[in-house]
Amino acid sequence: MKRWFAQPGRWPRMLMALACAVVVVMFWTNDDNAGQPNAERGRGGYLPILDRGDGHMLYLMARSTAFDLDWKFTDDLAAFGDPWGQQVNRTTLRKEIPHPIGPPLIWTPLLWIAHATSRVTNLFGTDIPSHGYSEWHQRIVFFSSVVAAFLAVLLGLRLARRYIGGTWSPTYGAIAVLLGTSVTYYATHMPSYGHALDAGACGAFLGAWGLTLGRTDWKRWVMLGTLLGITMLIRVQDLALGIVVAFEVAVAVVVEARKRDDGWRARTGRWFLGGAVVLGVALVVFTPQLYYWQVIYGDWRTLPQGSHYTRPGSPMIAELLYSARNGWFSTTPIAYLGVIGLFCVPKQARVVAVGLGLALAIQVYLNSTIIDYWGMASWGQRRLCSVTIVLVFGLAALLWRCGRAAARLRRVPRPVWHVLACVVLVPMMMWNLWRIDNLSGGVGAPAELEPTCCEKTPKFLRTTLQWIYDRIGNPFQLPASAWFAITHGVEIQRWDHAVGYYALVPPAQTLRDGSMYREVGGWRIGYPKADPYLVGNWSPPHMALEKSFRWSLSHRVTALVPNLMPHPQRFTLFLAPGGSRHVIVRWDGRIVVEQELDEGWQAVQWVVRDMPTGEHELSIDAMPLPMMPRVGWPQPRLPVGVAINTLQVQLER
Repeated sequence: MKRWFAQPGRWPRMLMALACAVVVVMFWTNDDNAGQPNAERGRGGYLPILDRGDGHMLYLMARSTAFDLDWKFTDDLAAFGDPWGQQVNRTTLRKEIPHPIGPPLIWTPLLWIAHATSRVTNLFGTDIPSHGYSEWHQRIVFFSSVVAAFLAVLLGLRLARRYIGGTWSPTYGAIAVLLGTSVTYYATHMPSYGHALDAGACGAFLGAWGLTLGRTDWKRWVMLGTLLGITMLIRVQDLALGIVVAFEVAVAVVVEARKRDDGWRARTGRWFLGGAVVLGVALVVFTPQLYYWQVIYGDWRTLPQGSHYTRPGSPMIAELLYSARNGWFSTTPIAYLGVIGLFCVPKQARVVAVGLGLALAIQVYLNSTIIDYWGMASWGQRRLCSVTIVLVFGLAALLWRCGRAAARLRRVPRPVWHVLACVVLVPMMMWNLWRIDNLSGGVGAPAELEPTCCEKTPKFLRTTLQWIYDRIGNPFQLPASAWFAITHGVEIQRWDHAVGYYALVPPAQTLRDGSMYREVGGWRIGYPKADPYLVGNWSPPHMALEKSFRWSLSHRVTALVPNLMPHPQRFTLFLAPGGSRHVIVRWDGRIVVEQELDEGWQAVQWVVRDMPTGEHELSIDAMPLPMMPRVGWPQPRLPVGVAINTLQVQLER
């Protein structure tokens, strides 16, 4: 305690402890219980306590491991709820749960501890159910998410103090990331998901790498391999974090090659051997996941989500970072500042910064290749909790650089710069906490496109935020929003309203069995919600012959069509003649249909073979002319071209 309260550094330590206490209180006061805290569990109903969705499945995996010592999930799902109807594998005849085995393995000993303590407290009349699906068990098990979040940010703080220096900059960076990013939510309100554990495990690996940088002893290589293997058990794609070891080996080999002394070849071989040890140990630690796949799917080489779940050649990086649909930067702006900070490190931290930057870049890329890059129901980019330690390091570097610049203004007292740092960071943290508080008690996180301004902001700030938004849009969506506006000739706010909604999003199961080619999506141009995607002079929605439609009121009108699937696609557009019968349909400027329309609704079709992800333009050319009265059609007051209803989309093999 004397060391804790000792100067220097007492107040930064106290402030960090206060931030950690806030997280603990948020975790302990989050009360879900499906609105039925006293309902009996284990009778077949889905009545989650602290676990929800994927977290419910992960917890049942841990319960089966700890209590039944097997991975036969049929009884667990039957007793505690199978909300998604997990399918039975045809080979093993076992119910499938396609989640990683890492979190359940971490929770298994915690479940044993929770169960043992519950048996003791039952002697004093607490009457905790013995089946393991109780709040007592889940509070103890899921507190590991809180501890993992602390581990990630505190290791980031230590890494920043080692390479950047100072006390306040690393402390402010750690506190801001702990309370201002997605890891806050997954450590407190959704601790049953594995993302806080992912943050802790990846933080342990990256922190251990940075803090032992340059060592070549076998203990270091084994330690790094073990930690990397643990991260892979939590999320397989964390194997890519090993790029920091590859980068270190590459730098060391180049340095040794330049020396050209007597021992340079031996030292170079030692570096290569060390990298191989890290990879080998990681793969050994990863074997429980391979065994799980063999037991559940009958093939340890399987991909539970299907081969179409990721598209390595079609990353959607801009959408992942800047979209209003759980975009990383637009939802949690502190992440934006943390990434910028990686370019502000002092000279002695450049090697570590480059390594962490490579780890962050490859994680962004890999997550942007996942078909649901927005993370389904998610607060921000939940899958990027893995780089929490990188954000702490980067934000500390940004604050350090700003402090260096401030030091040149000697007439300004130092407390003023602390105030300015708080003025920038505290509103971002408070906004994050405010949004997370709205997701307490089992309220689902956003899964659809939600424009960022201004309904989801505090009422007392809406006028100010609206003024900013009306001029530059969401500043944390720049430069993506500006590029989008220039490319499509629309206002800068259009990015916030249009990017992230797709005509065709195949259900998860169809990605495995190939039935996604039978799925049909619709881009309902004639309906009110299509307004953010329309460019040019369109009429409001009308109704005729039981179809909602819009008139084209200029020679050319355009509809923006965001695309998620990098596959050949067949398009069917429903048109009807207005004042004009001759119509030309263009896809990204290329003519795909040109014909004379008959009376009534008719479908025109075309196929696009080269269909990259992102935003495309559907343009309809038709000369606006006065329309003669027709039965069943509203009589427009202005000259109109054609009536446009729906664009249907289907994948082609």
